Amino acid sequence: VWYFSFKIMVAEKVGVPLLMLAGNEEKREFLDLTKGITYTMNFPQLVGKRCLGVGIPGWLFTADGEGNMNLFHLNSRSLIQLPHMTTLKGFDSDNERGYCEYYVQKAVLSSDPHTTDDDYILMINQGVPRTLAYWKPGKNGFITVETRKATYSDVTWHDGQFYGVDVRGNVVILDFRGELEPTIGRIVQGIPSDFICGMKLYIVHSQGELFVITRDGICNHPETKTYGVEEFVVCKVDVDNNEISYEEVNDLDNSSLFLGFSASVAVDVEQYGCKANHIYFTDDCSTAYYSSEKGGGKDMGIYNLLDDTIEPHYTGESYHRFSPPIWIFNTPFSA
Repeated sequence: VWYFSFKIMVAEKVGVPLLMLAGNEEKREFLDLTKGITYTMNFPQLVGKRCLGVGIPGWLFTADGEGNMNLFHLNSRSLIQLPHMTTLKGFDSDNERGYCEYYVQKAVLSSDPHTTDDDYILMINQGVPRTLAYWKPGKNGFITVETRKATYSDVTWHDGQFYGVDVRGNVVILDFRGELEPTIGRIVQGIPSDFICGMKLYIVHSQGELFVITRDGICNHPETKTYGVEEFVVCKVDVDNNEISYEEVNDLDNSSLFLGFSASVAVDVEQYGCKANHIYFTDDCSTAYYSSEKGGGKDMGIYNLLDDTIEPHYTGESYHRFSPPIWIFNTPFSA
């Protein structure tokens, strides 16, 4: 295990996203998949908090059991205090008290708060059933997205718009171009609901295309009493077509996908040094492990889209009830 400083480590090229292992008090471990090295640092700011990757290098979304939420930057250790969970529509303080770490399932930033002069947006997937809400600097609370046909599963940002996908395969598009603050989005049927029953869905924009990915094995099997993915399916969807238009694909060209509780991201394999046509995934099957004493961290690995095989990316154990391993896009490191 190497102890290091994010500020002084210099990379010759952009490395793969780091796997941030489950929380262990102040100590946090980060696995570099390409080098097989685990780096360790102390982050007292993260003790007792759920951490979610937001898709912007260095930044985390954090939430504690009392409903406090922040954006935290690993390199500079700067902290942005967000409005309390009580500003979220539908939040019930009495029911959620002591369990607020579970309330937000996804958090996605539109851009880097350090470089955009407060011109950024944070979108979260929160509550039960899952709804979308967003915050912009200067606002005293979160703004709820009223468009919802079913529980939201994932959300992503691309070119001035957020794209959300729900558990029935509907895609909602929220247009923030022109300084808009929408509460109503345009809904498109991405993939048929009977194709995705009982699956978890992700949404990713890559190389000018929008993809919806399904993940099976998210609930405990009635016979084995355990869970775990057997298959991912990647579908390219056409949101410019008013009718259902999707195509299953196995070739992502020079891209690979990173999925889990962090923002869903497609990366260029030549830039990041990872494997093309592979899905790097972490355990986000919270329904299955919610009642488990160990928590989440079991269902992780690297899925090959070409032959449907799975290999491990971390061979140790890393479990946590509300903050299991996630992907951290924290490279390149710079002096």
